[in-house]
Amino acid sequence: MAWHAVRAAGESVTATRTLLSGASLAAWLRLSVLVAFVGTLVTPFLVDFNRGASLLPSIPETAMPAVLAATLVLAAAALCVGSVFEFVFLDALRGERVRLLEGSTRRFRAGLQVFGFRAALAVPAGGVLASVVLFDAPTALVVAAGVLAVALAAIDHLTLAFVVPIMLVEGCSLPEGWRAFSPTLREEWREYALYLLIAAALWGAIALGGGLLGALVAFAVLVPFGALGTAVGGALVTQGLARTVVGHAVIGTLLGPYLLVVVSLVLLVHVPLITHLRYVALFVLGDTEERYDPIPGIRAAIRRG
Repeated sequence: MAWHAVRAAGESVTATRTLLSGASLAAWLRLSVLVAFVGTLVTPFLVDFNRGASLLPSIPETAMPAVLAATLVLAAAALCVGSVFEFVFLDALRGERVRLLEGSTRRFRAGLQVFGFRAALAVPAGGVLASVVLFDAPTALVVAAGVLAVALAAIDHLTLAFVVPIMLVEGCSLPEGWRAFSPTLREEWREYALYLLIAAALWGAIALGGGLLGALVAFAVLVPFGALGTAVGGALVTQGLARTVVGHAVIGTLLGPYLLVVVSLVLLVHVPLITHLRYVALFVLGDTEERYDPIPGIRAAIRRG
């Protein structure tokens, strides 16, 4: 057996380097916007897990329904945008110019199908998760919930990694894309099982590496912002203003720009990481079913080299 997934992991490094080395700053910025929705929404960078659980008790019970409703709406909107951006990102990986608005308009109907499918997967996953969290679930239910979560995550990932490229290449609907992909999946199930293991390992590396890089970026950006805040705050205090008032004013003024700079830089860091992960899937798809190869030119150029 060829084990295309192993070969793809190496070739994707070359494809990523070739794509990004020739990209302009504007293209990098557009790619970072795409990555924010197709990659880093599930990447735990700059997250304080110790304080995360303490946020819910601080919300008044009367406001909890409104908070949950707003959270669901925002999550659905992000999922919808991300589903459309999957096609736009794939266009960019195939060498097309990155155009967010035009690409989203062109791929909106296909993205809406993917959004509906992913939302349908999220409903049972959310229900099982809520039952495990809110109730004293027995061990058997927890294990079953874990198995279901893994199965649904695998289906979701196979859809994004392989069915979406087939939809783009063939210009077909989501059900037609799955019907086209299913024979290849059954015939080459070992290849795709290995790919899922490699993809999970790469996601773990991205989560860990992205988190560490994000922390370094946050600290590096904090130095100039801290120096600026100290200088401005010291100047205001010498004018007779209260130190507490000055501190709150400086923090309130600089916090927004600081977070904007940190998030922008972290997303730029994630661009090559997510790009490499997606190229792995595209190489595997073309090697197992040449008819649906979304990057034949890129593949041929790398292998000639």
